[in-house]
Amino acid sequence: MITPRLCAPAYELGEHAEPVCELPELLAAPATAADLTSPAAGFVTYRWSEAPVVELMAACVQRCLAESQVSGSEIDTVLLVTDSLPHDRTAHRDVAELLEETGMTGATVATVGMLDCATAMVAVGTAASLVRDGTARHVMVVSGDLADLSTGGDRIVAGGAAIASDGAACVLVSADAPGLPVLAMAHHATAGQERGSVPPQRQLLSRITAYRELFARLSARHPVRPAETVVLPSNFARDVMRMYLTDVGFDSERIVLDGVGRIAHCQGSDPLINLADRLGEPKPADAAGRDPETLVLLGAGISHLAAVLVGARPLPPHREGSS
Repeated sequence: MITPRLCAPAYELGEHAEPVCELPELLAAPATAADLTSPAAGFVTYRWSEAPVVELMAACVQRCLAESQVSGSEIDTVLLVTDSLPHDRTAHRDVAELLEETGMTGATVATVGMLDCATAMVAVGTAASLVRDGTARHVMVVSGDLADLSTGGDRIVAGGAAIASDGAACVLVSADAPGLPVLAMAHHATAGQERGSVPPQRQLLSRITAYRELFARLSARHPVRPAETVVLPSNFARDVMRMYLTDVGFDSERIVLDGVGRIAHCQGSDPLINLADRLGEPKPADAAGRDPETLVLLGAGISHLAAVLVGARPLPPHREGSS
């Protein structure tokens, strides 16, 4: 069986960086502003873009292809994760421009949606399945959104737990390029959360239960040892993510939340952005000087969770005939 590899994650942020505290929504709600910009929540800066989402996507795909040394013509499938394309036939034109600009003109394109900010991780898991069973050799997962389109312009999202930013991210899932081995994937859905009809205490209990069930499913497919694992989650408020993840066994130093203050919540792209940042850092070891054994990419939405478990040590290129 083929081992799928996550290769050369890349991202492109909105070109404008603005202080969260100057958002009109927060200027009109001082108490909410104090909560979201406090050290506990950690939001400082958000990004926004005047460019179309496919322009952000093309920029990060080009970097991914260059770093992985896989040409666009070798991509078999593109899984597109976005709520920011036009809702008419002009979306096909925009996607065709993305493929033309990146050289992926021979790829089959499919969209993955309706899973909130967990969608990109479901797409990564789907891409890994396509590679694992030999259906595709190279799959490009591309995520990106502009808040003006994906949330109707709302910047306070996720039930008030995040500030939406504009950005795109991608990763190549490959059968043979060097990258991190994909070990397992799990997802979880909770009906009714997004309708706001559930009392707050029951919502909290439901979400805590959802995280427990998600990690139970992930561990059933491959052992997850919190003491040897680092989590790269969606950029929700730091205290929110720590509450859910410490409940399932992760110490706070094993939850990567640096992006919360720097870029806010780039919706489905967050885990891939956090992975790209981590792989670019010179010091991946934990406080005890040990490298983690595994990484969890965690996409979180109001009603949906998805996690991809990968090995923390990259595999070398796979050559024909090698074991």
